[in-house]
Amino acid sequence: MILVTGATGTVGRYVVERLVGEGRSVRALSRSPEKAKLPNGVEVVSGDLEKTDTFPAFLDGIKKVFWVITHEADKTFPFVARQAGVEQIVLLSSLSINEHPDNAIARFHSAAEEAVRESGVNWTFLRAGGFMSNTLQWAQSIRSEGIVRAPFGTSGAAYIDPRDIADVAVLSLISSGHAEKIYLLTGSELMSPIDQVEVLSDVLQKDIQFIDISEGTALENMKDFYPDEIVEAAIQGLKQANPTGVSPTVKEITGRYPRSFNQWVTDHLNAYR
Repeated sequence: MILVTGATGTVGRYVVERLVGEGRSVRALSRSPEKAKLPNGVEVVSGDLEKTDTFPAFLDGIKKVFWVITHEADKTFPFVARQAGVEQIVLLSSLSINEHPDNAIARFHSAAEEAVRESGVNWTFLRAGGFMSNTLQWAQSIRSEGIVRAPFGTSGAAYIDPRDIADVAVLSLISSGHAEKIYLLTGSELMSPIDQVEVLSDVLQKDIQFIDISEGTALENMKDFYPDEIVEAAIQGLKQANPTGVSPTVKEITGRYPRSFNQWVTDHLNAYR
């Protein structure tokens, strides 16, 4: 059986759906199982990756794990998993490790990677870049004002569709040849926030104005939701152009090019309208 943590999250939900489609037995971890709304046949269990005492119950009978972490996650998880009989962990890590190794996001993902290595399980690390789905935070202002407010309007990055990350994760879990591999995952095109707004305007057939806000304003807005060091790391990532560029990994693993931002918006029209 395969355990998917973060099963109701941006990537985890797609991992669950694809594993079910492959006929695999899936246990999905959620803090609120009653609200999970996952496919029929999925065993949805309660648990918390920040509370070690909850680990043994949801690890019972598990052989493989898709591990999604936060900065607060208990890094003893891989060791407990190994003791429980887990043989493989596919970790959703961050491209920040390559691009901004000294910031807080890179540090907590590096610590998780090191814990997995030290645990002795087989591992695969998915170092993903910025998600296309982050543009959903613009949806309300697009609907109500036809405006997007964001910093660093011309700074480019190769944003990735979370579904592409899920596709690589599932193949890493169910096929051979992925042990001790670090995969750098990006989309297929460098785009700035201004570029993204142009695509949104075109697909939605709506005039959308981009307003470039200051770094200070962006910091204050984000600090309402995240710890200061995480906000500062996120701002650093947004501010600097993506040094990794476009990675070929998604195509190498899946056999197809990553989904475009145009496709992401087209597939999620109702979220922006």
